[in-house]
Amino acid sequence: MKVNCNWCRKEIERCPSQVKERNFCSRECLGKFNSKKYNPDGYKYRDFSKNSKRMTEMNKELNPIRMTPEVRAKLRDYHLNTGKGISYKKLYGRHEHRVVAERMLGRKLKKGEVVHHIDGNKRNNDPENLIIFKNQAEHLDWHKMLDDRYAEGGGAR
Repeated sequence: MKVNCNWCRKEIERCPSQVKERNFCSRECLGKFNSKKYNPDGYKYRDFSKNSKRMTEMNKELNPIRMTPEVRAKLRDYHLNTGKGISYKKLYGRHEHRVVAERMLGRKLKKGEVVHHIDGNKRNNDPENLIIFKNQAEHLDWHKMLDDRYAEGGGAR
């Protein structure tokens, strides 16, 4: 059976069981059809960019006793230290070093601020082992300075 792509109008062959309300010749055409950028007038679908927040709120409303602080603590304890130990530690879903840095500063970290581990150990979140940089560029400058010092024979990194 021949049908036309709903986006580019190209004629495509489909089995009768494959003919839907909307038919596309490629994923690219499907993507453009569902895009506000390419199809602002025909775009009818909901914006899913805030879906996670909406689902969290809905879950709190429909199931208020599910994620109490006690349940979160139990889940955290259950999952704690079950990984390979090669990534950052987490504290209730947030990188622990960022939480420690916020406590050191007495405020939330600003967008773009970088927390650096002095000894290179991602799991050592001792406040004396952390430096907060204003942005990634400052962090990179720090590493360049260390590399230069190391290259001049200034000792181990």
